Amino acid sequence: MSPGATTTVPPVIWAQRNDLIYLTINVECKEPEHKFTENTMSFKGTGAADNKQYEISFTFLKNIIPDKVTRKDATRCVEFTIPKAESGPYWPTLTNDKKKPHWLKVDFNKWKDEGSDDEMGDGPDFDGGDFDGDLSNLMFKSDGKDKPSFGDLDDEEDSDDGYPGLE
Repeated sequence: MSPGATTTVPPVIWAQRNDLIYLTINVECKEPEHKFTENTMSFKGTGAADNKQYEISFTFLKNIIPDKVTRKDATRCVEFTIPKAESGPYWPTLTNDKKKPHWLKVDFNKWKDEGSDDEMGDGPDFDGGDFDGDLSNLMFKSDGKDKPSFGDLDDEEDSDDGYPGLE
């Protein structure tokens, strides 16, 4: 990029696992350049559609393994997979900035909550063993014997009888 050129910060989305960071720069760039150190990242490139100069650099909250970062040039973005130096609990934020940067958002398509399993239904609240698409099986035995009966409801008294002012 030429000195004095006006640059724009590209929009960035991120997600993580215990041992990885997924980082996407949402700009289609011609010949993007990037550099990673053990705790920083820098990126610059020229927008393919608008010829704008895009540039960003920041310091990660914790260290990464720069030698193992992989890059994938997708149609309208550049995606990075960044190994964390230490596997462990999720980072509360991507950068060491005191407040959230305006250009940074969460990638909800890739995000998984800490401790969640990859397979749907393997969590502690749902085992899915007898589920055959009939929602009543989740509440009642699937043999049909324990299904509710509405024949024992009393037709004589309305539920709002006895409350003043509801007549």
